[in-house]
Amino acid sequence: MKRLLTYILLFTLVAAQFSCDKQLSAPPANARVEGTAITNQQTAQIALNGAYYRFANVNNNNVTDWASHQVTSGMLSGMMGYGFGAMQEESNDMANGGYGSLLWSQSYLLLNAANGVIQGINAVADNAFIGNKKNELLSESRFLRAYAHFRLLIYFGEWYKPNSAYGTLLRDQLSTLGNIPKARSNVADSYKFILEDLDFAIANGPASNSNYYATKWAAMALRMRVLICRGQTNDYAEVINLGNTILQQGPYELESNLKDLFYVKGLNSKEVILGVKPQPNQEAFYYILSRAYYPAQSSLYVAKKAFKDLLQNDPRSSWMIGPATPYQAYSPNTYYFTKYIAYGGATSQLTETSYAIRLTEVYLLQAEAIIRSGGDLATAKDLIKTVMGKAGVTDFSAVDNATTVDQLLLQNYYEVCRNLTGEDAIEWLTLLRLPFDTVKQLKPTIINQFQYIYPVPLTEFESNPAFGDQNPGYSK
Repeated sequence: MKRLLTYILLFTLVAAQFSCDKQLSAPPANARVEGTAITNQQTAQIALNGAYYRFANVNNNNVTDWASHQVTSGMLSGMMGYGFGAMQEESNDMANGGYGSLLWSQSYLLLNAANGVIQGINAVADNAFIGNKKNELLSESRFLRAYAHFRLLIYFGEWYKPNSAYGTLLRDQLSTLGNIPKARSNVADSYKFILEDLDFAIANGPASNSNYYATKWAAMALRMRVLICRGQTNDYAEVINLGNTILQQGPYELESNLKDLFYVKGLNSKEVILGVKPQPNQEAFYYILSRAYYPAQSSLYVAKKAFKDLLQNDPRSSWMIGPATPYQAYSPNTYYFTKYIAYGGATSQLTETSYAIRLTEVYLLQAEAIIRSGGDLATAKDLIKTVMGKAGVTDFSAVDNATTVDQLLLQNYYEVCRNLTGEDAIEWLTLLRLPFDTVKQLKPTIINQFQYIYPVPLTEFESNPAFGDQNPGYSK
């Protein structure tokens, strides 16, 4: 953790010198004390670009590395796997899972960068900004902070138990050696803090922005994701209302052919609410996010039989699933995962693009909220079938024949998997919102709910003795 803290502080210094151009195009050239870095609107934008640099998780090779977002949840849900022998995540062995410490460190790096920007902007007089620009920059920073806190909550806190004491470690200040000791918050307070940041981002966020930067619409969609997980009395109604606002007033529309989004348009698609832009020349690297490892598609991160079976008789199977991988002895029943790149296709900036929030998720979250709130099942079915139709599906009998709440929730989950696997933990969270008996049937390696989350990394307890207890089911 001491090494992590060093990295956090170093990044905060480095982020202040990020390119003034609103492009994630190059890492910062040198360092500067963050307390003096933000003095006006221009330097605030530079610092915010540095926080987005952390959101995109640009590594030392100048590559946007979103694999932990895409692959972790795919493995945990059973849709994706590792092509050279199963990883612990595939059997939901969270105690030994290799992605836990990575998810923790990446999230706190983003969190600290966002806090540095918020702190710096708040210290500058309002008249140093044009119009509402100060609040807009703060809204983007608070969106990033909410995103980081929520990511920590869903992977390391009992987000599915609203009265649990095991929430996330909330950080609302730039980390220094003097304020590291701090106790984790409970789940209720964790949700409250996250939602307050999103409220600010919705009220003050820009209505238009490049879709690899946050807007008030992205904040609405993320709020929907947070509320559906909290699942309290009024949350479902708010999810439905937020969905209506985005669908009726937002500048987005479903791609008429889902394949075009990944294979033709990328961030040019009007469906993308928030994407992750690759770095220049990223496609030249052999370990890139499209899993298109040299010389073409990858055998490293693969589709599993469960994903292939789910797409049986679905038109998406023709382009999301490739042939069997050549390493069946190590990982049997695995197939090339071709959602981002065609089998044998060439890598490009398009194949390297990642997606944090798409309009498809808004439709399916709204459908789930309608189902869970006792709303009209026919309305929920129409939302699900609209999404399916944009993917080329013409047989809606499974959805039409779902007559109970549990049956339709299951059909909604299936469509989430078919459409959103390998994007940003969406399929994993949707699985865990199903009844526990259903979860165990769909993913038999889950036998206890403590497998829903990772243990807090042991290094946190070493450097932060005030943190509190380890997650249930795990040991310090």
